[in-house]
Amino acid sequence: MKRVVYFALIVSLMFCLSCGKMVDWAPVNLQVYVQDSAGKDLLDPENGNSWVEGTTLTFRGEECPIDLEGSPLTKDYMPVFYGFRIEKDGDRYCMVYGEVDGGMSYKNEEFIIRWPDGTEDVISLTRRLNEITINARNVWRLNGKKTDFPIVIVK
Repeated sequence: MKRVVYFALIVSLMFCLSCGKMVDWAPVNLQVYVQDSAGKDLLDPENGNSWVEGTTLTFRGEECPIDLEGSPLTKDYMPVFYGFRIEKDGDRYCMVYGEVDGGMSYKNEEFIIRWPDGTEDVISLTRRLNEITINARNVWRLNGKKTDFPIVIVK
């Protein structure tokens, strides 16, 4: 009898947790810093870096050229697709792609960055959502190897 009561309690708890709960998941942005082996920011225009011009990113078969102007910052936070762009992050520059739907799970979703010199880097995202604990876990890989986020590419 205790088993039936525990089972009913667990089922009703799961039902209560899953019903009527609407979660506004934060979107996912790919964020990449590019530096040389000495740590010099290769995206900073003051470093004379012209090799970024012509860089593209492919996501789900759609190629997106890099926007070197970036996007204006506003106080509004609206889910807007800004594409592939350069942004200043404190004293460093980074490449940002997004926004990607944060309310979805992904399994090895690839972002392919093609550089003007003909090389490419493949970044993949595995995202698992847990609707009960309202938690998301992202695993990022750079060229097949697990990496920290934001991603740092050394050229």
